[in-house]
Amino acid sequence: MSDVIEFESHRVGRIEVPEVDVLTFEPLPGFPNKTRYVVMEHAPESPLAWLVSVEDPDVAFVVASPWTFFPQYDPPVEREHFAMLGIERRDDVELLCIVTLSDKEIFLNLAAPLLINAANRRGTQVVSDDPRYTTRAPLPELRGAEQEGDATSAEPAKTQPSASPAR
Repeated sequence: MSDVIEFESHRVGRIEVPEVDVLTFEPLPGFPNKTRYVVMEHAPESPLAWLVSVEDPDVAFVVASPWTFFPQYDPPVEREHFAMLGIERRDDVELLCIVTLSDKEIFLNLAAPLLINAANRRGTQVVSDDPRYTTRAPLPELRGAEQEGDATSAEPAKTQPSASPAR
């Protein structure tokens, strides 16, 4: 049986998650000392989730699978990104994008997705200057996304592995 870590987040509440569910990221831009995160369900059936820092639980990002909103999304991920994370199989690829809120609009950062190796739980943010993508791609209205979920256990991100290490 794996070790369980417990902590409290002002945004998400009490968190209890198996240590094996912790993701280790290359430091995200602007957060040099935050490398360990967990993905938490936002609310049942919500396309949104929380990426919560284990080192500082008040650092949390709303994230989503880009394919939920942009089915034709071709992430700006290159072979070296897959190699850096040790991704060898398509099934090991998870990809999330950070969600931002501005007034009453919701945006998805398609220019800098979070690439995760599901097998070894390592991740990085791929920052691209590809002109096809923006950091503020508007999302359609999310019904029920504003509801607060009971975040007492971590649920792994359910992502569509369209990024391929063979790229």
